[in-house]
Parts: sequence; structure tokens; C-alpha cells
Amino acid sequence: MNDERRSRRLPWQRLVTGLTILALGILFWLDRIGNVDAHEYLRWWPVAALAMGVAHLLDRRWFGAAIWLIIGMYFGLPLIGFPGAEVWHIIGVWPLLISVGGVMLMMQALRASERPSVNAIAVMAGNVRRVGGRFTGGSAIAVMGGCDIDLTAAQLESGAVIDVLAFWGGIGIRVPRGWKVIDRVAPILGGVEDKTDGASDDAPRLIVRGAAIMGGIDVRHPKESAG
Repeated sequence: MNDERRSRRLPWQRLVTGLTILALGILFWLDRIGNVDAHEYLRWWPVAALAMGVAHLLDRRWFGAAIWLIIGMYFGLPLIGFPGAEVWHIIGVWPLLISVGGVMLMMQALRASERPSVNAIAVMAGNVRRVGGRFTGGSAIAVMGGCDIDLTAAQLESGAVIDVLAFWGGIGIRVPRGWKVIDRVAPILGGVEDKTDGASDDAPRLIVRGAAIMGGIDVRHPKESAG
């Protein structure tokens, strides 16, 4: 519990992202007024990737940390005198990301769990699911599509897990107030946004785990529950 509270208080990924954007803004402004040459400094961008990898480690997102650290180290080799790699080579990584998505699906399938309450799949389409009664967990997969999981009317006795995979797509999860959401999603060139209110440590826990690969995961309360 202490680790989860510390992770909420110190959002390292957003801190690194904010500092990177701030540094870019200052750099481009100095370049515009003629004080510096931005191109001389932009070659240090792998340092930002390494910082993002460290931020993922501090947030205990091991898979995302590995991806960012590999990218930072690979493209940072020229900075320490090794043969360089063209930045455009990163475009060639996308077939590997497809394989990563397949691995995530296999891992979800192999996880033993209680009979799920919901299994939603959207491939180049949309899938809206509303769940009521006792929620025991489930999964949501969006591939170039979108899934919308509404748990507003569901009851969570102690805890449950929902496995997610957003690949070039998006997954929205709406939960009632009073649930404690634990984010264990690895964002890989994607994003995760938790807009839920804080809850006490003894509140029912919903663990959201999986990956957002060039996609997005959004967890929030329903609009009608807003005060």
C-alpha cells in the first residue's frame, strides 16, 4: 500500500514529460532569437528516453521501462562514441510492437482467474459493454478500434483484475466512486490516464493491467456521478 500511495504522490512519468516539453520550448525559443543552434542539442534526445525509462522504473512499470531504456541506449550510442543509428530506424520497430501485442494477449490468456464478468474485443470497430451485479474481472482488447467498459452498476466485493490491451486503439473504463484503481498498465508509445478520485486503502480495489501500445487507456468516473 505504501508503494501505491508513493506512486500516486510522485507521478514520475508526467514529471519527466513536463520537463522535456519545457526544455524543448526553451531550446526552440533560444534558437528562434539566434542565441543557440537547436540542432546541436536535439541530438541529445535519447537522454529524455532514458529519463522516461527511469521514471517507469520508479513507477514500477517494468515492461514500459525496458522499452524506453532500450530505445534510449540504442539511439544514445553515438553520444559516447559508438557508431550512430538513424533516428528514422525507430519506424522499423513497429513490427516488433505487433509481436509485443501478441505476447500480451498470450499472457492474458494464460493467467488463471475466476470466471470473468466481461470480455470485450474491438478490432477496427467499437464495443460498448455495461456490467451489473458482482464484478469478478475480465479483459478488454482494442486493435485499431475502441472499447467502452461501464462498471457503474457493478459491485466489487474486495478486488478484481481487468486485463487491457490497446494497440492503435483506445479503451475507456468507467467505475463508480469509492473504488480504488491500481494502474499497472505499461504505456509503449501510448498513454494511460486515471481520472478517478482517491479512495481509502480498505476500499474495493480494481487492478487495471496490460499495455497501451500506440494507444490509450482512460479510467474515470461516469459523468452522472460527478458532484
